[in-house]
Amino acid sequence: MQTRVARIYEYGNPDVIKIETESVPSPGPGEVLIEQTACAIHLADSYMRQGRYFLKPPLPNVLGLEGIGTVISIGANVEDYKTGDRVAYLFNLGAYADIRIIPANQLYKPPAELDSETIVATFVRALTAQYLLRRLYPIKPGETILIHSAAGGMGSILSQWANNIGAKVIGTVSSPDKFITAENNGCEHVINYIKEDFSEAVLDITNGKGVPVVFDAVGADTYKGNITSLSPRGWYVNYGHASGPPPIDAIELNQKSLIFTKASLKDYMINPDEKEMMMEEVVKVIKEGNVKLSITGRYELSDITQAHTDLESRLTTGALVVVFNSKL
Repeated sequence: MQTRVARIYEYGNPDVIKIETESVPSPGPGEVLIEQTACAIHLADSYMRQGRYFLKPPLPNVLGLEGIGTVISIGANVEDYKTGDRVAYLFNLGAYADIRIIPANQLYKPPAELDSETIVATFVRALTAQYLLRRLYPIKPGETILIHSAAGGMGSILSQWANNIGAKVIGTVSSPDKFITAENNGCEHVINYIKEDFSEAVLDITNGKGVPVVFDAVGADTYKGNITSLSPRGWYVNYGHASGPPPIDAIELNQKSLIFTKASLKDYMINPDEKEMMMEEVVKVIKEGNVKLSITGRYELSDITQAHTDLESRLTTGALVVVFNSKL
């Protein structure tokens, strides 16, 4: 059996991704062979391609961390899954492939009510929003908060969920054409942080008080503005670094007793009970329509280089996904 994979041999720009064809072995004990229907395209994938992710698997490696598909073969000692089951996984390197082997204990059965593209477009992002908004810094109704990249895949979910809880969201975007998307995501105020001093706007909106928390995936480019935008004892929550890691200065934080955290989903899903609780809440908000995500880019695996180029352009909104066996 043959499969295509998207592999890198070195770190670099999107053109380092190579599409190759290789044979797929039979699944071993405890393993499952799945034919994929879709996989996610995350900023984490581009960070890994550039060598900027906190995980640096040995090169060469196949990119992609999240996918969904159908079981086509099982190895010995696999009891929870059978041929024909729809299965999905999170945080397992190698998702950019038509067919792949994965340990059965790293799979889960996705909710039947959600289609495959919705699963890979929303699940990791919604889980991230859950721990950021509900556990790391539990936002309260009436709070005014700052969310960067409010029209992007992750920022869209954060903004919608925060708005549903009752927070007043100030959202930033990188271009004027993203204003409507951010507003539709529940942002009460939208700022173009490329053209405007967003910290000045935040202070104006909050009558000089600043916000108690900022959720940031931009990194270096928004660092100074975040410090200015936060109120004393405010939380600077950084969960991504599209422009590079924020240059944290302890003395600057000390001036307003600010709390900085570089957060990661994996550390909020350490035990099965936490993971189950988070998934239940995520399924609930998606089913109830409180969190929706627009899939704005569907790519065939052969176009993954273009997908990474589009992702890093900051011109995209919503989620990007790979759709397998399509005629795109």
